[in-house]
Amino acid sequence: MIAPGYRREKRHIERRRTAVCRTFSMACMCRVRELVEISGNSDARSVLYAVPHAGAGVAAVKRMCRSLPDRWLTVGVRLPGRESRTREEPLTDLNRLTDGLAKSIGEHAGDREIHLYGHCAGAIIAYEVARRLPAARLRGLAVSAHQSPDRVPVGEVWRWPREEFLARVREDGYLPDELVGNPELLSLVEPALRADYRAIECHHHDPEVIDVPVLALLGTEEHAVPVEDIRSWGEWTSAGFGLELLPGGHNLLSDSPVEVARAIDRRFG
Repeated sequence: MIAPGYRREKRHIERRRTAVCRTFSMACMCRVRELVEISGNSDARSVLYAVPHAGAGVAAVKRMCRSLPDRWLTVGVRLPGRESRTREEPLTDLNRLTDGLAKSIGEHAGDREIHLYGHCAGAIIAYEVARRLPAARLRGLAVSAHQSPDRVPVGEVWRWPREEFLARVREDGYLPDELVGNPELLSLVEPALRADYRAIECHHHDPEVIDVPVLALLGTEEHAVPVEDIRSWGEWTSAGFGLELLPGGHNLLSDSPVEVARAIDRRFG
């Protein structure tokens, strides 16, 4: 005969085991949602982590990532508040965001060589992640369509009324016509857009020189970022700097994804 106390203890242990498994599974799911492998060979020595522009998810970097040779493993960064993470609150604290992202990338990369790419607001996120990773782990930083960290414009676009705010985002090239005409979809993406603008605009930028090669990319028809502002990225690396002009406007991920991939491969491949 089994004592009642034994049964109670067994049920208690099973409940604890279930709770631990559920917690572990949720943590794994969060990590999977944050870093999404897009293309390439999982045995590749080089891995590129691509951070999209404000409000965007992994879909924005897929064409560029898939244009890289198979010797690269490419991984898209999906921040809270977009795509499969729409139920999560978008982060507006850049330090908190990049602390967590740097940890996730370091764990995911294992012993592979780490490369970072960030487009527009994603460039600042990628730079801040680079600051947090050991220089020995990082082989390159590529940025496009954004001022260097010492020249980030000061403003409060994220506070603007809805109509003015969305007009600014559209001017920056990140609101396609099909989205503008769909109020339901706009309401889904607006919180993430505002969070990203706020994270960049409210961050106290105190840049430091990083010992990592930097490649800066700018569209030949760029209207928002002067060439001298992207050339100034060269002041924040001690390991070599390159600047390339590519066909297209502000949104190079849409205008010239193949050219962006080729430039990254030429520089760091």
